[in-house]
Amino acid sequence: MQIYRVDHVAQAVPALEPQVTLLQKVFGFRLTHRWDNQGAGVRGASLEVPGGHVWQVLAPAGAGPLQTWLDDHGGRPGLHHVGLEVPDLDAAMSEMDSHGIKITDGVPGRWVEASLSPPTHGPGVLFRLRGPGTLTMTGDEAAVPVPSSTVDGPTLGVTDLDHICQAFPDRDELADWYTSLLGLVEVWRTADDEHPDMADLVLNVPGSSICWEVIQPRGEDSFIEKFLSRNGPAAHHVTFQVSSWEAVTDAAHFHGIPLFDEEEGVTDGARWRHVFIHPKHTGGVLVQLFWEERPGVWVRSDKIPGRRR
Repeated sequence: MQIYRVDHVAQAVPALEPQVTLLQKVFGFRLTHRWDNQGAGVRGASLEVPGGHVWQVLAPAGAGPLQTWLDDHGGRPGLHHVGLEVPDLDAAMSEMDSHGIKITDGVPGRWVEASLSPPTHGPGVLFRLRGPGTLTMTGDEAAVPVPSSTVDGPTLGVTDLDHICQAFPDRDELADWYTSLLGLVEVWRTADDEHPDMADLVLNVPGSSICWEVIQPRGEDSFIEKFLSRNGPAAHHVTFQVSSWEAVTDAAHFHGIPLFDEEEGVTDGARWRHVFIHPKHTGGVLVQLFWEERPGVWVRSDKIPGRRR
């Protein structure tokens, strides 16, 4: 299955406006469009992430699939899906069928939704795929542009959406699956014994600067094992790059947002730092922020190159 690009990342929330405000004021995203599509049962907003990627916020407008999704998740907000553009939707659907992947939602001829993880492991991350003939797949055919506005107060200084991380029992199994199905390319991995409770690798998504990280549990009492037992092979976190560490700490203090699991180090003579924000402060998504003194030193330059296939 060929991918043109990652179209957007979407999160589902019970109420639209508080989440849009948080993303603008705390993360520094720029609101570009809104829609209220009663027929599709969704209200939404599209925001531009610094660096050019698109983040969508979806909230239910009455009964419909989105409200059902929230009900199935106990009303909790979270990452809903990742949108992909493909050159041939029919061909993509045929490839999904050959892998035993079931379509769970969609509009015939326009877009489809499915978990693209190996079906034997249960539902994983939801993806929505559209062909080049349509530009909408979240009820946003009713979208209207929003005039630009300024944000008062400090933001986290996000400069790009770096990667999405998925938990899975076996990183090589999922990497091989995504390589076969989606043409993803492995670019680096940690050594098997580098961390006591996890091992990871990163795949490049063709046509996009967004990467896909896979983390698997290692050893006894791994936090990933606990996550998998609660959520299955779902998205674990989303990682953004920031302009400076001072921007992160200043904004977190100003907005009263706690940070946790901060780490720092030096690689090839250049400093780096990263930290996490709990989902209850982001609208249901575990967020990782990182800063690096020189491009490429954070987690990449000292890792094992991807496997040759």
